[in-house]
Amino acid sequence: MTGTMYLNAPPPENDVVRLENLSETHRSDLQDSSVAASMWEWMPVIPTGTSLDAYIDYCLAEMRGDSFCPFVVYRKSDNSFAGLVAYERVSRTHRRLGVGFLWHPEHVRGTDVVPATQLALLERAVQARFQRISYYIPEENERALRAFDRIGARREGVIRHYMRAANGTWSNVVVLSLITDEIKAAMDVLGDRVRQLQLA
Repeated sequence: MTGTMYLNAPPPENDVVRLENLSETHRSDLQDSSVAASMWEWMPVIPTGTSLDAYIDYCLAEMRGDSFCPFVVYRKSDNSFAGLVAYERVSRTHRRLGVGFLWHPEHVRGTDVVPATQLALLERAVQARFQRISYYIPEENERALRAFDRIGARREGVIRHYMRAANGTWSNVVVLSLITDEIKAAMDVLGDRVRQLQLA
């Protein structure tokens, strides 16, 4: 593909997952999922409220700029809803972005969907010439921290008392990152993990 590669046009995909740009048509899939219960534990509070509809409205409004690209994840094998994820804090000038709003329903955790989603995001970031990927993870979310450790993300430090969750609790946030060649190494790890899970 020649010319400028955009983060969300066309949306990232691979053999396992298809990411779709969040739109109003996805509201019913989100409402029918368990994301509303999970958002109370890990998602940051937003100015417009803490209901699922408020989060969807917020994401749709933020998409009008170029620093936030939320996606709905679908598993290709059965076209089922399989999660949420987003590029955030995007700076094309500095070729850096964050990956956030990470959530998968319980039934796909531990399957190839999770590493395949991360792989699709990293592949597109590299294609679009980004050189730094950041993750901001609440310190209490040990499962997510271990997952990013396994792909080689470097822990850069802890931002204290940084985020208030939808349930009102405050969290320290661990900052992790992948840069330049580390991103490609992480892609190799994720690709291997996808293949291992498919053979299991």
